[in-house]
Amino acid sequence: MARRPGAVTRERRLQAVSAYLDKPDALAAEFAAGETTQRIRTFSQAAPDDLVAALDLLGRVKGAAIVVHGPRGCAAALVGAAPEAHWAVTGLDQRDTIMGSEGVVERAVLALVRRHKPWAVFVVTTPVVAINSDDARDTVLSLTDELGIPVQLVRTDGFRSRVAATGFDAACQALLNLVPPVAEATQDDLVNVVARDAAGARAAAALLADAGLEVNVLPAGADAEGFARAARARLSICIDPDATMAFAAGLEAAHGVPVLRAGLPIGLAATQRWVDAVAAVETPVMAGEGPPSTPCGVGIDEGVDGGPAPAMTRGWSKGVPSNRVAVPHLVLQGVRVHLALPADAAFAAAELVAELGGVVAGLSVSHIDSTHAGALDAFTRTHPGVTLHVAAGQPFELVNLLAKQRPDLFVGTPELASLAAAAGFPAVGLTPDALIGWRGATRLAQRARAALTNPAFVRRLSAAPSPYAAGWLRRSADWHVKQEVR
Repeated sequence: MARRPGAVTRERRLQAVSAYLDKPDALAAEFAAGETTQRIRTFSQAAPDDLVAALDLLGRVKGAAIVVHGPRGCAAALVGAAPEAHWAVTGLDQRDTIMGSEGVVERAVLALVRRHKPWAVFVVTTPVVAINSDDARDTVLSLTDELGIPVQLVRTDGFRSRVAATGFDAACQALLNLVPPVAEATQDDLVNVVARDAAGARAAAALLADAGLEVNVLPAGADAEGFARAARARLSICIDPDATMAFAAGLEAAHGVPVLRAGLPIGLAATQRWVDAVAAVETPVMAGEGPPSTPCGVGIDEGVDGGPAPAMTRGWSKGVPSNRVAVPHLVLQGVRVHLALPADAAFAAAELVAELGGVVAGLSVSHIDSTHAGALDAFTRTHPGVTLHVAAGQPFELVNLLAKQRPDLFVGTPELASLAAAAGFPAVGLTPDALIGWRGATRLAQRARAALTNPAFVRRLSAAPSPYAAGWLRRSADWHVKQEVR
């Protein structure tokens, strides 16, 4: 029986680019033309693959279990990404790889179910299994019938895609199968917050709670009940689009739950737009229940035709939360900032930097695909000439670029911020979820002020010898990035 393919790679599905260093207008033009030029690295220092991404997302589902079908080391990502998850690894060795591993998946699943009583099990195949064509599909199907719980197969190949986010797509396919169809009517005050990280979900949920909305967070931290409620929601809001938009879009296609496509609420203006976009979503009125539909009460303080306000307007006034916090004004005035975040968050954070008076000197993202084309085009118009760096797991490229660019401040994920600080640049390490909402703007302003006014720490760090030889740093940062030849 032919092996069914895994998730379509981001390169094929969304024309994703994982290697680029140039002005953003050239890449924006490629997306506008509908065909991107693929670039490869002749040397790659390190990079996550789709297996790591899939395990990262699946490990956040509460009460589920994971079987990693592959060599023992393939499950290492779960140790850090999901320390509380229930998981096992089939531990394939050379003999299993050559002769086959019949029965090992079944034994691993049964052992996990006996020990932890999960409500769902994910069987994740690894690049080794992709190479030897060991197909666990029949085993998974029989176990679903035998155990009476969903056992989902997640295929990762590792070598088919250079974009790790392909693994998120593979995981989302399995997660969608956990959402049962519902016969109940839509719950108009229920909103799905679709997020990879629970912290980001909490920040968004806090904004929605001010409007009296009930929030269902998934897949991060969701259990069987959370997935069961997903199809009843009035709306889905994706906080981590690179990781979870495939889930939100699948929920829309399969169950009719619309997805809010309004960008991330990072920055003052963007948060206001996000709030207003939620407020503009209309609630359909069931037949015989009164006049035509009115906004669902999110952020509207006036009723239709000047009548009474809807009942759910508590906490928001014309879309502005009552707990909006003050942001230090122009704390980044004249400061050149290099941003290094996932693409959606990076483009939004560029607007926040401008709101705080700063200037974006460079932008580093892990990949760019067609879902970012609109934001990329807008960034090109508002930040002409700014260098765009596309790379995942290439710290030597980033250090090289920073050495030539000499920004006043680096803002990025904690691991990249530590790299920038060691290279001698004041740095702020923040995950994208820490930037969400009004408080996210305050958080960045406070951290930036502290980093800029207390440079002693980075001076001490940068006194240590660089891990990179001078010859490496004399080359251009994109020395190893070449156009793919077919």
